[in-house]
Amino acid sequence: MDFAEQVRKNLEGKLRIEDGNCGTTHKVLKEISKLGGKAVTWERPDGVFSKILDNNGNVVGEGEGITWPPAILFAMVEGGFFPKEIESQLTRSLQCIIDMEKVADIYGYGRVVTPVAAAYNEVWKNGGRVAIRRNSWGVEVVFIDKDNMEMAVGPISYCPTCGTAATIPRAPALAAKIKEELKDKRNTGKDKYERGMENHFFFKNDRICCEIIEKGQVLGRALRCCIAYAGVAAEVHAGIAGPKWGALFKEYCRICPTKLCRKGKNTGEEANNLLVSLEKRNLKTDVRMDTYITAMVKKDGELVGEGIGTVCAFSSLMYAKARCIQLRSEIEVVRE
Repeated sequence: MDFAEQVRKNLEGKLRIEDGNCGTTHKVLKEISKLGGKAVTWERPDGVFSKILDNNGNVVGEGEGITWPPAILFAMVEGGFFPKEIESQLTRSLQCIIDMEKVADIYGYGRVVTPVAAAYNEVWKNGGRVAIRRNSWGVEVVFIDKDNMEMAVGPISYCPTCGTAATIPRAPALAAKIKEELKDKRNTGKDKYERGMENHFFFKNDRICCEIIEKGQVLGRALRCCIAYAGVAAEVHAGIAGPKWGALFKEYCRICPTKLCRKGKNTGEEANNLLVSLEKRNLKTDVRMDTYITAMVKKDGELVGEGIGTVCAFSSLMYAKARCIQLRSEIEVVRE
């Protein structure tokens, strides 16, 4: 039995569409890690290239994406880590790959948080809002203007942040403005590409571990609740990210009310299930950028829950659920 086949066997009956692309990727990476494998990614001008390595260091899957997590999922799909029926569904849920070059033209090198934050601020500044909703195994992001009209609808994407990045090119005036704003900004992904750095992702003690490696030397290491957060935190530890992010993320971990990684749970799986639950109850989710990415859950236009997060609105949603009594009462399971 080869490596991918063993992973498939160990996960039989455990993969659910409700967990979404993000929750599913983490579930599969955890099994890959248990068997001695890992995911490795490299920043490139047009996004991120990824490989899945087995327990012997052999390449058993390759992929690409606009940033680390969707690139890892694509490598898993290409490596045959999913049953055929799920594989085809996941491929359709990674439509953001189609927009890789357009996304990279705005900022590039797999960096999405900076342009996404700029997009949130610009849309809200002009009286609009940014909505997220589930679509198949993925997430769809919508830019809505001050007149409540849809300005742009993004492709089915890995998560809210990836989805927002892929939506920006579909609003040409906004894309041009953000590209101009960011043209002279430092790009950590570009620095890593020029230095030939690698990002190694695997589970350790029920948390995602990311190691930043240059010429065989580990420069930074971090354990966090998801791939994206671990990656950025490892960059902070390596001294290649701005000090602002380091201070923000350290403070967020201190005040985080969920502590999911201590419970052996991943943010993507929990948040995707929460988003499904919200939509079943006709609750809408908007996202904006304050100091942190902020998710706002509304019922009939009225705010019932709000939470802050790090690199993705999923962490914001989990924060809102943990802290807001009104939101918890709305999504409480009714037992018959």
